[in-house]
Amino acid sequence: MSSRFSVIPTRIFVSLIALVLAVCLMGTFAAAQKNQPVDEIFGGYSWLHTNGYVDHGYKAGDIADGIDFSNTYYLPQAHNLGLLGDFSYHWNGKITGTDINDVKVAFILGGLQYKYHTDTFSPFVRAFLGAADHSGPNRSQWSPAVGGGGGFDLSVWPKMSIRLAQVDYIYNNYSPRYLSGRTTQWNSIRLAAGIVLNLGSYYNPPLTCTASATPDAVFAPDPVKVTTTGSGFNPKHPVAYSWATNGGKVDGATAQNATVDTTGVAPGSYTANSTITDTWPKFKNLDSGHHLNIFGKPDPIPPAKCAANFTIKQPLPPQVSCSANPTTIAVGEPSTITMTATDPQGWPMTYSWSATGGQLSGSGTSATLTASAADAGNTITVTGTATTDRPGGNPATLSASCTASVSVPPVVSCVSIQDWGECTFEKNPKKPWRVDNDCKDVLDKLSLRLQQMPNGKLDVVGYTDQTLEVHEETLGSQRSVNVKYYLTTDGPNKVDASRVQPRAGGAKGKATHFYFVPEGNMCGGQLEEGTTVDETAVQPQSRNAPAPKKKAKAKAKPAAPPAP
Repeated sequence: MSSRFSVIPTRIFVSLIALVLAVCLMGTFAAAQKNQPVDEIFGGYSWLHTNGYVDHGYKAGDIADGIDFSNTYYLPQAHNLGLLGDFSYHWNGKITGTDINDVKVAFILGGLQYKYHTDTFSPFVRAFLGAADHSGPNRSQWSPAVGGGGGFDLSVWPKMSIRLAQVDYIYNNYSPRYLSGRTTQWNSIRLAAGIVLNLGSYYNPPLTCTASATPDAVFAPDPVKVTTTGSGFNPKHPVAYSWATNGGKVDGATAQNATVDTTGVAPGSYTANSTITDTWPKFKNLDSGHHLNIFGKPDPIPPAKCAANFTIKQPLPPQVSCSANPTTIAVGEPSTITMTATDPQGWPMTYSWSATGGQLSGSGTSATLTASAADAGNTITVTGTATTDRPGGNPATLSASCTASVSVPPVVSCVSIQDWGECTFEKNPKKPWRVDNDCKDVLDKLSLRLQQMPNGKLDVVGYTDQTLEVHEETLGSQRSVNVKYYLTTDGPNKVDASRVQPRAGGAKGKATHFYFVPEGNMCGGQLEEGTTVDETAVQPQSRNAPAPKKKAKAKAKPAAPPAP
């Protein structure tokens, strides 16, 4: 029997020590808990199941009167593992089968305690050794003690917890005064509950950071500036920054402030992720925030991570409208097409034009459409397009179009002579036939208009002023011939000479008048004004030719003397 009792406690003790070591080792890999006291003090009620024999072979009964006090100092290198000191005292124990109730048992123990700290429910295990004092009537005996146990604490607030249960197995020996044939081993079970006071704290708040993007919404390829700020870092420790993004490319990815290049990034929402790492040298300059664990290796320092969100906006196309003035034109007549365009982003624009017929000229926001004979009776559609291209290389070109329609009445079976205006010859009395600057400007425009008319001819009717002398009555013919010479030879826009007919219109003023005569039958018996000038008899003169010298008048001969 004695041998059997001596083996069981050994197995229990070895198993308990192994459990404590296993939990301690596992705890080194546990995540950090906020509730990490430096020291804890426990005090409370204790009940002892002695499970042993005293003198004369009497069995010691359970002791219901008891107190237990312990103090645990948790190691800086392993916040869940602590050095344990424990004292308990139990009195008024009774010897079974007697009236003696003066048995007292005290334990003074020391060892290790591992406690998995949480903010609510914290389990713990421990192992210890020390001494036990058994005292009774007229006798006290000290003996070595060893054991272990565990329990659960409920956190009330960071500085205080309630020990809901503490269960310890304690092994020791009691040597009786008289041999009784009973075992000397005591396999005691101690139960306790009470209050735990938490002193100090090893807890360091996790490292955090915040990140922001400026601006947080752009058009590609505009850059986005991102910045990050850490919190909870030791100001004495160096830190390292890193950036990563799912939209664009980060310039300065290892700096606190970086720039995201958004070239080629499609519209949408994106994130720039920041990581700030404490690069504290791991084997020197230890402080309360960074410790070596029980393996002699540094505690991991999780980096702070945060994100800055930004948006690549979808560009809006230009807003474009068109109008035609007039909306109905005859063959050869112009219509002005005007485009009104705005870009919502305020980007610069370029413009282009196209038409389904007629002759189109112009650029920018205005164009001129002139109908030709082939357009008679048709509707010509003019399309204007405004295009924006993001400055800096936006990969997408945005454009919008507008249309303006111009109707051309059908050509009638007869034609009408068209009055195309006149130019005067009043500013140069020395050269009254000369094409002056004012007339030159009129003729330059007239030549362009004539070139736009594929068929028909231009009658240039020259006039003479009623006050001119008789020998100058041919000035009208000379003026019309000189105009033709400028249109076909001197001017910048040379026209076909066969389409210009000089005509003499008589005495009506110092001017030439222009009439466009379309091909076809004249309507309403219309007749061309004036008479055709014989161009072999009237030679043309350039507007730059010098004036002819006037012949000096012959002096009058003296009167003959009177006859005798």
